[in-house]
Amino acid sequence: MDKKKQNTKENSVGKNKKQTNKSKADSKEKISTPEAVQAAVPALPKRSCGIDIIKIMAAIFVIVTHFYLNTAFYTSIPIDNKGYIPPMIVLWIGYTAVPLFMITTGYLMKNKTLSAKYYSALIKILVFYLIGSFSCLKYRKDLGWDPDNWDLLKGVLEFSLCDNAWYVKMYLIMFMLIPFLNVMFNNLEGRKQHTILLVTVFLLFVAGPSLYIGRDPDRQIQLLPTYMKRVFPIAYYFLGCYIREYPPKRTLRNKLIFFSVFAVCLAIMTRKLYLDSYRNDEHLFHSGYLFAYDNYFVFILSAMVFLLLFDITIKSKAVTKVLSVLAQTTLLTYLISYGYDLKYYGAFNKKYEYPKFLLRFRHMYEIVPKIYFKSLVLSLIIVLLYTFCEKGVKRSIEEVKMMKAEDNNSR
Repeated sequence: MDKKKQNTKENSVGKNKKQTNKSKADSKEKISTPEAVQAAVPALPKRSCGIDIIKIMAAIFVIVTHFYLNTAFYTSIPIDNKGYIPPMIVLWIGYTAVPLFMITTGYLMKNKTLSAKYYSALIKILVFYLIGSFSCLKYRKDLGWDPDNWDLLKGVLEFSLCDNAWYVKMYLIMFMLIPFLNVMFNNLEGRKQHTILLVTVFLLFVAGPSLYIGRDPDRQIQLLPTYMKRVFPIAYYFLGCYIREYPPKRTLRNKLIFFSVFAVCLAIMTRKLYLDSYRNDEHLFHSGYLFAYDNYFVFILSAMVFLLLFDITIKSKAVTKVLSVLAQTTLLTYLISYGYDLKYYGAFNKKYEYPKFLLRFRHMYEIVPKIYFKSLVLSLIIVLLYTFCEKGVKRSIEEVKMMKAEDNNSR
């Protein structure tokens, strides 16, 4: 009897081991399937506070950089002392605005696919573009521009009614390409291939055309042709995709690394800009190859700003909601700010007369916040009205569909 009991126990233990091994094998098979891997990856929240903060900051940075444009800093201000270094630091930080928008686009739209729903988003972009552009028309007329209908049509189609609309023109081209860029990125296998892609587009579209051999401008050898720079937005887009796919851990060590690279890069850019401008015959602004979105220093600086901020989390639902609403206004704020530039900078420059740029810089707080908040308020009103109308249209379409379905059922 004892031997039988012992054999029974051994058999039951053996069966249990087999079942355990089988369940482990099954679980391994399940985990190895693409669907299971995708399910195992934690989904990102619908809205990221860090991304919203970056978009809001980028909109403010645009208005900051336009301060320099509208106060003749680039064209007629003699940069003849080290007092111009702080304004240059602020300028370089503000110059990351457009790259931040493009990196954010890659981060948010990495998984977009070719569909009618995707292209329907063009309606909102075009409506905001038209509203933003025509909002500037009044201020252009106040400055003496008297367009006829052909001028208006030309301005709309060429994106020239509003100087800021060049970005919309570029973004629309990118928007049409994004589903195909995503096919390229998402069908690569593993981090190695994604890294090779990112390095390739960085070298071809950003670093390569900005690299020269030799110091004499008349005899320098350019490694890649300048026209390669024209597709630089693709490099920023893939950078956003890459960060979305392989987000770095949010640790103090990583943040210190990002900030250190940011600080070193900012110091090099500021020093070169100051020395190049100071050594000019008339000490006028001169940045060489640096002052361009397709420059490798700008690319690195923008990447560090994004990495420092993108994973910020905020527990307060109220704050999160406010940031979400403000982030939805950034395109309109960007466009509408051009009209307020036209309206306010004339009086501001008369108040702080040329060539006292440093005096104007110290009073930047008088005009930059005013332009931002006025643009923001008008943008909020437009966004709320658009959202209300959009919901009404969708509700009407659903009702029509339901009525047709009821008619079909009754027949």
